[in-house]
Amino acid sequence: MQAAYPACLAPTGPEFDYFAATTTAMRTFALALAAFTVLSANSCKQKAPDAAQLLEKKWVFQTLNGLRLELPEGAETPWLKLTGDRLQGFGGCNALMAGYTLAGDKLSFSDIGSTKKYCEGIQPTENAVKDVLKQTDSFRFDDGAVRLMAAGKELATLRGE
Repeated sequence: MQAAYPACLAPTGPEFDYFAATTTAMRTFALALAAFTVLSANSCKQKAPDAAQLLEKKWVFQTLNGLRLELPEGAETPWLKLTGDRLQGFGGCNALMAGYTLAGDKLSFSDIGSTKKYCEGIQPTENAVKDVLKQTDSFRFDDGAVRLMAAGKELATLRGE
């Protein structure tokens, strides 16, 4: 049933066609925007890393503070292993030990210690490893590697063995 309009208000002519087209375009745009918002909301959610993947595995340092490790000939590469509630590791010269807290993607180390041998040439690397552990507040997995992070900045990259 068609509504009765006075002749001067009848919905005809180019003005009505423009209004009808604009309304249709706005509705289409609003629907497309709503669909995009709903669909993109799921893709923005990042799955929390599975912290259990960190445990009971030897993680070997690949980078420290954005630089690839440069070790003297014959030096063993620093590594970490989270076992029980303790960190076991090797800094390049000395055994490392610490406590750790792991919850979701949050990771921090406490009571960091090491044996006390001094090794010329590798000591700066070992000191950098201990500094990274002191600063670490989180981690993320990326292409098979673990990245130790502090305030969103990558401190070190480690690969599992």
